[in-house]
Amino acid sequence: MRVGVPIFLFLAAAGFHTALTASLESAEKEDTFGEEVGLEQLSDLQKRDQEEFEAAQMSEEENDTQEEDMTDRDGNVEADQHESESDEDVDGMRQKREHLEANVEEADETTNLAEVE
Repeated sequence: MRVGVPIFLFLAAAGFHTALTASLESAEKEDTFGEEVGLEQLSDLQKRDQEEFEAAQMSEEENDTQEEDMTDRDGNVEADQHESESDEDVDGMRQKREHLEANVEEADETTNLAEVE
């Protein structure tokens, strides 16, 4: 019986060691699997975030383009209005000049008639 106790203790220690090793390997595999799944999920999230970011940039560029178009249109409308006002000013000045020339001609004719008489 004295020989059986050390053998029993040896077998118990070997069994405990084997169980402990298997448990650690299992835990290590679970951690690795968890990390791989975590990386895959993280990768999927990053892909979605990147796609959303690119979509947002495209939307911003479209908005900027629309704003530029509207600004150009507003500038063109203002330029057209300014041209119209300038044309009206030129027309008004032309009418005044013609009116003054007509008055000067009438005055010259009146002066000529007065000299003739």
